Amino acid sequence: MSEISASLLSRRWRRIDIKVNVGGELHVLRWRRGWFADAVLFDDRCVASSGGLFNRETLFGLNVKTPAGDETRLLFSIDPEPDWTDWRGTGRPGGVRLETAEHVLVSVGSLGPDRAEPFKTLIDRAIEAVGLS
Repeated sequence: MSEISASLLSRRWRRIDIKVNVGGELHVLRWRRGWFADAVLFDDRCVASSGGLFNRETLFGLNVKTPAGDETRLLFSIDPEPDWTDWRGTGRPGGVRLETAEHVLVSVGSLGPDRAEPFKTLIDRAIEAVGLS
């Protein structure tokens, strides 16, 4: 098994770009939302797609092959609903998550590890203020 790492390059309206390093080789994983179909591209080759007017697939199991002949299995999750905390009005997707069987490579937004923390800290402060702790 080769070493895998990833980083988020961009998360914009209807598009996500992730840089993936597999065994020292750089690759680009892209998600593009069209009017009636979504496509997941690995090095500009379509590895998964989802079509329809409503309720498109947001969870993709990918078996990507590098030019060197390595096969890598990835789980790619997207929360396509707009990120309502983005006050610039860009309409970027709410969350992105890319992981292997061993560990998470990228986890941002609503699919990130700290998603429940702001609500939990608010509840903890309210409990302390009332004196129930």
